[in-house]
Amino acid sequence: MAQFYFLSILLNIIAGLILVYGVNLADRDDSLSEIEDDGSSFKKSINDFGINSASFRLIVGVLCVFTAIMKILSVFRNDIPVVGDLIPALAGFLAAASILLEYFVASASEDGVVSDQAHKFFIDSRKYIGYFCFVAAVLHFIFPQVILL
Repeated sequence: MAQFYFLSILLNIIAGLILVYGVNLADRDDSLSEIEDDGSSFKKSINDFGINSASFRLIVGVLCVFTAIMKILSVFRNDIPVVGDLIPALAGFLAAASILLEYFVASASEDGVVSDQAHKFFIDSRKYIGYFCFVAAVLHFIFPQVILL
């Protein structure tokens, strides 16, 4: 469906922005003032958009999961089921896992609620997942009929 095609591209770009330019909520030493003092006008405008809000991230994470599931289940223009949109769906799942796990760690009252491997892959490497989301969104937009994209 065209709606999920659009949502997949939009949410992968928003999730990529959150993961690359947003503050790591799981790191309790980070503060929003570090972004503003950086001097980067792009980072400041992204911060003004609200991507560092925990509730905004929760909504984006849940929508990424829903859209990724629907991309796997729905077929667009005689595309191959499941395999046809595998990379955008995988990017959506990875972004959702990273955003939601970061939200969970930030809102947990005690430390060490997540294994070290999950923390290292989903939270410490969040920028790489964000770049993967950007690439998946751009390729999915430019080449809509290619298998896996």
